[in-house]
Amino acid sequence: MMRLSLAPIGEINPVKAIWVEDTIRAILEEVGLTVDCEVCIVLKPYDDAFIVGVKDKRIAIGEEIARRIIV
Repeated sequence: MMRLSLAPIGEINPVKAIWVEDTIRAILEEVGLTVDCEVCIVLKPYDDAFIVGVKDKRIAIGEEIARRIIV
């Protein structure tokens, strides 16, 4: 297990845990980033944000959030 922020670019990883407040968790769930989904770092860091592939989407998440997602 490791933090998403440390995952290699292009490697698909299942999400094991998300350690964020409930409001942020709800926002992540809306875009499909949940425990047991698969994520892939597409680009890092880009203006202190990571571009992450979730399902068929690409989303930007801040570095602080990426450190709180365990893969």
